[in-house]
Amino acid sequence: MVLIGGWWALTEGDRAGLAFGVPVVLLALFTSVCLPSPRAPRWSPLGLLRFMRFFLAGSLRGGLDVAHRALAPRLPISPVIIRFAPRLPAGPARHLFIGAMNVMPGTLSVDIEVDHLDIHVLVDGGDELARQLRALEEHIARALGERLECPRA
Repeated sequence: MVLIGGWWALTEGDRAGLAFGVPVVLLALFTSVCLPSPRAPRWSPLGLLRFMRFFLAGSLRGGLDVAHRALAPRLPISPVIIRFAPRLPAGPARHLFIGAMNVMPGTLSVDIEVDHLDIHVLVDGGDELARQLRALEEHIARALGERLECPRA
């Protein structure tokens, strides 16, 4: 009834719209019944607090590092794009990961694919950078009650 009422409101009660509206409403109803409902994240209050602490500490550390590099020209800035295979499943958890990574100083996603992210970094930290990104994933997984997947090859 809600879908029919919505269609009726969109057509301003014009009965001529019913010839097109009824099949569209029935198709929308059929589709909504057949498709699986998305699973709502299972927020963990303790995991969320740990994620916030990790994120704030990482942001502060990264911000100080970027400021230091900007003010001290002898420190290296060697921008590079790295490829990272996320372990978080596609959806809200991965979106939070990308958003959190983008606001941390020195990193910015430049290309998002199903099986990898291309990330622009100011200094290629090698294994240390990968360790930090994996730690960010783990904190988000615990905060949202998600399971980490094996990275795709």
